[in-house]
Amino acid sequence: MPDPPRPPISARHAFALAFDLAARRDVLQSLVVPLLLWSPWILAPAVAEQLLPGMPQGRLLLLTAAFKLLDFLIFVVITAMLRFRARSVFNTPGGASPAPALECYAQALRRVPVLYLAEVLRNLALAVAFSMLLVPFLYLGFKLSLVTEVVTLRRTGPVGAAQRSFRLTESRFERWLEMVALSVFLVVPIWFLMVVCFFAVPGSSWNIWVSLGTFLSAAIMPVVQYAWTFFYLRLEEISPAARTAVPAERVAVPAGPPSPRRAAQPQLRLVELRPEDGDEQEAGRDS
Repeated sequence: MPDPPRPPISARHAFALAFDLAARRDVLQSLVVPLLLWSPWILAPAVAEQLLPGMPQGRLLLLTAAFKLLDFLIFVVITAMLRFRARSVFNTPGGASPAPALECYAQALRRVPVLYLAEVLRNLALAVAFSMLLVPFLYLGFKLSLVTEVVTLRRTGPVGAAQRSFRLTESRFERWLEMVALSVFLVVPIWFLMVVCFFAVPGSSWNIWVSLGTFLSAAIMPVVQYAWTFFYLRLEEISPAARTAVPAERVAVPAGPPSPRRAAQPQLRLVELRPEDGDEQEAGRDS
């Protein structure tokens, strides 16, 4: 018996939704505010190197490591917030407003401990796989690619998130590769430019160009994160369990001024048939 056709999913559509949300509907809370919160910790190592030129190399390395830990913590909070913000507009009309930013930050902070643990465990697993061969690393990267989305949005632990990610990515390797390729395509030109600038400017510090490249990458990170969240939500939507189960309660979206598209949608109302109405209909059919 042939396998049933798989519901379609498109990486390009996920990025189109991400650009629409980040660059058109929600520039301030999607791009500007996250960059302002994250950039001080990104640029701190380069600033410390310039302000403290006489600091011993060992202390500078310890200071840089401390900044990197704070940098990663802020990254975890911001990406979790972006996932909640993307979920609030998934499958909504084009004029719908995202959930309030403070509400999304509050939900993100509640998931930080388990999300931080999941990120560490996944990176350790990928490091072990990379030390073996390329194929195990590629396979594990594919199968664990949705762990952080599952941990954040399904409120589960790292083990349950890994199991869910394994199921959702089943037979979706080509779409995953497309998502990776589009994500890399947005980031690689930035780092290529940083390398060119390092060799073009004699005597320049590599740490400065690394910090600048990280800063520019952080500026487009919300678009990439939105795309992966929409990709994950689509996989959840078309999963066999979701198609056979009763639809769960959707995330509330704050009411705003009705858009033309929203106002044009028909509103259905359940009408109960009264006994006398049924008698009149029966009498009409008898006559």
